[in-house]
Amino acid sequence: MTFSELVLANGCISPLERTGERVGLKKLKLLTEDNVAISVSHSLCGKSNACILAHGFLGSKKRPYVKDLAKRLSGRWDVITFDFRGHGDSLGVCNGLTEFYDIKAVVDYARNMEYRKIVVVGFSSGGIGGIYYAAKFHDIDALVTVSTPANAEIVKSNARWLFWLLSNRLGRMVLQPVVRLDNLPEFPKPITVVGQVSPIPLLIVQGTQDPLVNVEQAKMLYQKAKEPKELKIIEGMRHPPGLPEEFYETVEKWLGNVSQ
Repeated sequence: MTFSELVLANGCISPLERTGERVGLKKLKLLTEDNVAISVSHSLCGKSNACILAHGFLGSKKRPYVKDLAKRLSGRWDVITFDFRGHGDSLGVCNGLTEFYDIKAVVDYARNMEYRKIVVVGFSSGGIGGIYYAAKFHDIDALVTVSTPANAEIVKSNARWLFWLLSNRLGRMVLQPVVRLDNLPEFPKPITVVGQVSPIPLLIVQGTQDPLVNVEQAKMLYQKAKEPKELKIIEGMRHPPGLPEEFYETVEKWLGNVSQ
């Protein structure tokens, strides 16, 4: 039995229950390789493929933009959402560099469910985790990043207030109701590993009115990535949760081609 087949139930570790149900909502907690309990919601729609949605920084699986995309994709996919470490109902602390373990736990769980194809959609920092994960393990069928920075250091100038909060003890206390942070969170640079995502198909989605991540960062990621890759610039789109109808249509259509 692997770690991803373990579910935390009432404080005890027990094997993942297999009820045989193919329709319904299953809520569970997975234990990551580095022993962090991750809260997961699995929408069983009777589909043969699974799509994993990874929220952004300060977010959770309960955010409306995550729920909206999950609903749109449920016609073709079973959808799995989760809270990154330090967020929502998950335990642990966020540090910027080990979040790919959270994605690994969810992917391993989905593989244990014997899905034909497994894809990941990552929003902002969730896209960073997706890039690091895909570059390291190469065991998903497609990756979508949404408003994901090429280098988190570059975002500092656009969100000075946030980085001030992140960089001192008082600020981390202010943020604690929405995210529990490591004392020294790291600022990852996915541009250094995005070239290793190939041959996994990669879709990079970016908005022209994003106040945190500009179009140039999306172009930097695209230039460093290898084929197969696609860059979609959406006019007027802001940073999540400011996602227009065109965004949902774009992701739904692109993943529809992957699911075939």
